[in-house]
Amino acid sequence: MFENIRADLRRKTTAFGVRPEDQTFFRKRITPFLEFGTFAVIVYRFGSWAYKVKVPIIRQILIALYLFINVACMIITGIHISRENDIGPGLVVHNFCGILVLAKKIGHSCTLNQGASIMNVRGVGRATIGNNCYFGAGCKVVGAITIGDNVVVSPNSLVITDVPSGATVLGVPARVISREATSPYLKNPIIPVSPEATNDSKPATRVPASTSGVS
Repeated sequence: MFENIRADLRRKTTAFGVRPEDQTFFRKRITPFLEFGTFAVIVYRFGSWAYKVKVPIIRQILIALYLFINVACMIITGIHISRENDIGPGLVVHNFCGILVLAKKIGHSCTLNQGASIMNVRGVGRATIGNNCYFGAGCKVVGAITIGDNVVVSPNSLVITDVPSGATVLGVPARVISREATSPYLKNPIIPVSPEATNDSKPATRVPASTSGVS
C-alpha cells in the first residue's frame, strides 16, 4: 500500500510546478496533497489493503474505518474509486466531482480528470485498461472492453468498444482519430521494475525525468 501511495504522490507532484510561475515550494510540494483527487486515491489504496489484512480482528476494524472514510470521501469529493479495482502505481486524479472508477484492471500511470467515469455493465463485465492512459474531463468508459497502453480518451467521449494501444479517441461513440496519442500526461509514467507489480504488491517504481502536463 505505502509503495503505491508514494508512487501515486510522486507522479502527482510531477504535474505541478512545470510553468515558470509555478516554481514555488508550495505549488510544487504542497498543493498536490491538498487536492480532493489525492485524498480519494489514498482512500482507495487504504481500502484495497484493508480487505487483505490477514489478522481477522484487525481486518474488521480497518474495514469499518475504511467504510466510514470512503462515505465521507464520496460526500466531500464526489469521487468513488471502488476498492475492488486492481490499479497499478502512479494513479492520478485531478479536480473532483462526478468521478467513478469500477474496472477489472487498470495498469500503471492512469490519469483521470473531472467527470471521467469507468463503469461496468451488469451481466457484461468491466473494462481492462493498459498502462499510461489518460481520461479527459467528462469521458465515459462503459462495459467489458479492452483499452491498450498509452491511450488518450478525449473529453466528453463515450467509449464502448476496444481501443488499440497508442490511440487517441474522440466522440460519442468514441472513434480513433489518431494512432499516435499525444498528451503531456503521457510523458511522466511510473515504471514498475516488475511488470507484474500492480495494486498493493509493493512495486518498486521510478518516474522518468521528463516534462509533464499541468493540472
